[in-house]
Amino acid sequence: MTQLLWPDPLQPASSDHVADLLERFWRTLEQLVDLLQRQEQLLAARMTAELRQIVTELMLALNGIAWPHESAHLNSYLSADQRAALEKTLLVPSISTNSWIGQAVALVVIYRWYAPQLVQKFGLASPAEAETQALLKLHQLAGWPRSIMTD
Repeated sequence: MTQLLWPDPLQPASSDHVADLLERFWRTLEQLVDLLQRQEQLLAARMTAELRQIVTELMLALNGIAWPHESAHLNSYLSADQRAALEKTLLVPSISTNSWIGQAVALVVIYRWYAPQLVQKFGLASPAEAETQALLKLHQLAGWPRSIMTD
């Protein structure tokens, strides 16, 4: 397999890894319910950071590359719009359940923008069952929206 160089040795994203990321997003998001119900603020922050990492890897995969390990140049592999969308999920007005829900919803919106494109590009099945299970559990949270519109 040919390595792309700029400024890091880049590798193309693998379809198996992308499929794993698509499903892992929902499994990870589902874990947020228990953390928020127990007011585990530090673990909720860690969980939203993990969701952001998954979404970032999905963006990179759509851009044609796998996560550039040991890189100091992540900005150069994402578009300005991609960076802006992710940076908005970093803002937490307060440490509260609503803050983590707000970040998670924003990440769901981003995920739903990229997931269909990745499913098509890599010829994958959408992880519909994992999404359904996660959303059923998330709807138990006070403050989780009944629907999330992404157009």
